[in-house]
Amino acid sequence: MSTGTYFDSSALVTVYVTGPFSIRAREEIQKAGNPSFTPLHELEDRNALRALLGRKSLTLDQQQRFEALLNGDLLTGRLRATILDLAAVFRRANQLSVAHTSQLLCRSLDILHVAAALELGTTQFVSGDERQLALAAAVGLSAVDIHV
Repeated sequence: MSTGTYFDSSALVTVYVTGPFSIRAREEIQKAGNPSFTPLHELEDRNALRALLGRKSLTLDQQQRFEALLNGDLLTGRLRATILDLAAVFRRANQLSVAHTSQLLCRSLDILHVAAALELGTTQFVSGDERQLALAAAVGLSAVDIHV
């Protein structure tokens, strides 16, 4: 268990792909040290880079460069590859859904990230998604909005 910071994929991708909220995301990752990079990140972050390529928001060269930066951060420990008990994460996510979705209208993958943060014992949650941040705050995590 840790007491660190969990980055949702929306915030983590913004660290690599420069956009309007990149400065804030980069500041938060500097403060966080070496946040967890879970199997959820592995799928969602890399998929986001591929989707940006498909939407022609990135060139193939840019997408490959961002993937290389991500791989480098995993190799150096800037991002900490972290295994999750996915069964526990899904159980927790189902509990969060029952308790909060009808009010907060969270999406499943957003709930899974909050559940993962809770399972890892983190205390802070960084995201750019309002509903996800509301869920994080509702379950006692310190919610950091990169859009602010």
